Amino acid sequence: MSMFSRRDILKMGVGAAAGLGFPAIIRAQQKELVILGIWPATGAFSDVGPILDRGMRMALEERDMKIQGRPVRYIVRDSATQAGTATRRVEEAVDGEGAKFVIGPWSSGVALAVSEVAKRKKVFHYFSGGTEDISGARCHRYSFQWAASPYTAAKTVVDNFMKANPKAKRWHLLVADYAFGWSVEKYIKEVGKTHGIEFVGADRHPLGEREFSNYVQKAAANKPDVVAMINFGLDAVSGAREIFNFGLTPKIPLIMTWSSGVEELVQLTPEIRDNIWVGSNFYYTADTPVAKNFVKNYQAKFGNPPGYAPSAAYGMTRMMLAGFDKAKSVEVQDVIRALEGIEVNDLVGRMRVDAKTHQTLRPYFFMRCKPKSAMKHPTDFADIIATGDTPLPAEYAACKDIGGF
Repeated sequence: MSMFSRRDILKMGVGAAAGLGFPAIIRAQQKELVILGIWPATGAFSDVGPILDRGMRMALEERDMKIQGRPVRYIVRDSATQAGTATRRVEEAVDGEGAKFVIGPWSSGVALAVSEVAKRKKVFHYFSGGTEDISGARCHRYSFQWAASPYTAAKTVVDNFMKANPKAKRWHLLVADYAFGWSVEKYIKEVGKTHGIEFVGADRHPLGEREFSNYVQKAAANKPDVVAMINFGLDAVSGAREIFNFGLTPKIPLIMTWSSGVEELVQLTPEIRDNIWVGSNFYYTADTPVAKNFVKNYQAKFGNPPGYAPSAAYGMTRMMLAGFDKAKSVEVQDVIRALEGIEVNDLVGRMRVDAKTHQTLRPYFFMRCKPKSAMKHPTDFADIIATGDTPLPAEYAACKDIGGF
């Protein structure tokens, strides 16, 4: 019998235990690579948390839960879409469970708080969302952005919508009142100037808004040619329904500017979808080998095509894995160096990580919803009519120095 109790071993730590010839299971635990998904299980976006988990898990399972020969322990913690809750749970996972790689959460404001934890704890962090600050004013060496920049999104949407609707010069905006909404709104207005667009109104609503009647009445009073929403998820669904019920659509177009897709469109009837235009970081008919394989496997497993949320989680995880492959290492700083400047053909096409800002440079999709008569099957919601990948012009760049380790 060992002279050391379990408590003694735990006090000494795993390294000491392994040196004493303690059971092989402890040495095996030493080699585990702990990866954290910080996703919303409660609070705002709780409906999205489970499908974010699906996407991340699928990417890891493609590698048989192994990276560089080491077993992966994938853990999930609830962000609750609250900055304080998310940062506490990330810190607990890092300090208590040895997590060194973090993906998520699903809110720009919360992600900025998590990004600060990553910087302080020196752990890897990948996020997908609409704030420009992750790769802008609050950039640092440990955080990366997967979603297209707000500028790329705005330019893709405005340029291609105006190409199809050159007389739609009066725009009313409905904007989610937090980091992502502010970023996209800024560039919608900047790009809009080049088309002579007059912004006749811009109302901001809180995250989780479900009552849009007052906002829609104000929009209608401004007699716009188009309403553009800068929100997503249930906010976008609620807004689209109210705009239709009020009688604005389909008489005038509605643009769902930021990353709406299957999750939102499936909740709208074909009548409501009529004359809706959609910008997104992913749509399931994307014509790339990786997308086709992912969509096929996702549909086989879950019975429906993936929307933006699981696709973003899947795509972020694949980019992180590409960093491991290039680095041939599981050390955080090695993976970060490997990702800086990396170029791959992946989920949405050609993707490159800007080494100076950690912004992933990639295509953004613009779609138009189909009338019911043109739908070939129940989830045939829209056609991709354009993609755009124009990067943020240097004069707008707020990340002046990505910093060191």
